[in-house]
Amino acid sequence: MTIDREPSAQPVETLSDSARVRVCIARAKFEWETTVDALPDLICLLDPAGRVARVNRVVERWNLGSISGVLGRDLHGLMHEHCGPDACALQTALSTAEAAARAGETREFELRDPTLGRALHVTLRPMTSVGGDATPSTDGFAAAIVADVTALHLAREALHAVNAELETRVRLRTDELADANRDLQNEIMRREAAEQALRRSRNELEILSRQQIAAQETERKRIARELHDSVGQQLSAIKYSLERIEPARQGRMAEGQLQVLRRAITGLQDVLDDLGAASAVSWFCREFAQSYPTLQLQEAVSVSDADVPERLGTTVFRSVQELLNNVAKHAQAHKVVVSLSRRVDRLVLEVNDDGVGLGSTTPPSALRSGRGIHNLRERAEMTGGQFTLSSGQSGTGSQARIEWRLAAAESIKPPPA
Repeated sequence: MTIDREPSAQPVETLSDSARVRVCIARAKFEWETTVDALPDLICLLDPAGRVARVNRVVERWNLGSISGVLGRDLHGLMHEHCGPDACALQTALSTAEAAARAGETREFELRDPTLGRALHVTLRPMTSVGGDATPSTDGFAAAIVADVTALHLAREALHAVNAELETRVRLRTDELADANRDLQNEIMRREAAEQALRRSRNELEILSRQQIAAQETERKRIARELHDSVGQQLSAIKYSLERIEPARQGRMAEGQLQVLRRAITGLQDVLDDLGAASAVSWFCREFAQSYPTLQLQEAVSVSDADVPERLGTTVFRSVQELLNNVAKHAQAHKVVVSLSRRVDRLVLEVNDDGVGLGSTTPPSALRSGRGIHNLRERAEMTGGQFTLSSGQSGTGSQARIEWRLAAAESIKPPPA
């Protein structure tokens, strides 16, 4: 630590024994001090009074003074040459560690020293020697190792800052997610309320549609009764009077008017009062064929009245009326086929024509927006059916289909195997 030059390079063999021993000791001392000087830590040997007896060259690299200039100082004076009279944190910690070292204990502490501008890790270890009886003993000397751990402290502080920033970001993100989750829950509640309101509106609309259809059926029956009771009787009286005046010609005219009136009354009356659903459909097909002789109508009713549940009777009959009237008004067809069939758990009504179809003068949008088609769809849905309107299989004409799924009690039991 304090060697000024390397020991003599004179060959050891030419020296006396005492000189040879001194040279070996000096060389070992030089090699040891050179090694200590190369270390990055400040290493001091303290005498029993706590003063610096030896020090490595780190004292110079830390700008604390020269090696010879700091000898005899205490460790605090070595590092804080111009420290004030009041005890600083380093002096307090060193005093405690030196007292422990004198008692044979090793003490370590770490602090951030603003005077040196370094973070220091200080270790004070008592020196031991082996006496003549080969037992270790302390002679009051101590070794002080002062390591510069500023880089470690800066790394810790940077890590703490990163952790703090990460925790802040996590907390902010958690708060954002909580707010988003709360907004999502509110949106779900709002949509559920809107769906419930929409469901109530649909139910109310369905009830109104049913009431409207029921009112239409009641009004038809009332008008039919009034025509039958009043106008029909008056026309019969007129016919009787005309036949007395000019029996042949006037009687035929009155009879024709009565036939027209009867058809109107029958159209307004519910034929189902007298016939079943299948029979009523067949009857209407015959009446329709007579009213439109240029339109060939093919009837394919393969069910009996008992096969059509009572709840579907009026819907089936009115649907046939509406579909055939649409064909007569819009389709420009030459042939129409009416089919009413039943499977085990389904009732199917189909009306197919060879007219202009859906892509010509009667586009699908117009058909779907028409009141008649709207009524057909409502009647079907209210009775558990599904209404579809599509082009014919050959690409011409149109195909209207209503299919009702029947309840278990309405289903036909299959024949035993």
